[in-house]
Amino acid sequence: MERRLTTPDEILQAALKMETQARDFYAELEKNCSVDFVKDLLLTLQNEESKHVHLIQKMLGRVEAG
Repeated sequence: MERRLTTPDEILQAALKMETQARDFYAELEKNCSVDFVKDLLLTLQNEESKHVHLIQKMLGRVEAG
């Protein structure tokens, strides 16, 4: 059974990991895609995940600063 995430730091670290994995997933798919409109969608999704990564990193900084 997975351990429950209870602290803000644990929650944000888990979220950061998931968003980073999603961003990298879309990047890998885009790199191997030959259909332009699908490639465009994958780039858009990758960029959205990058925004989420940045947002979570900022939140982590706030939590760490107290």
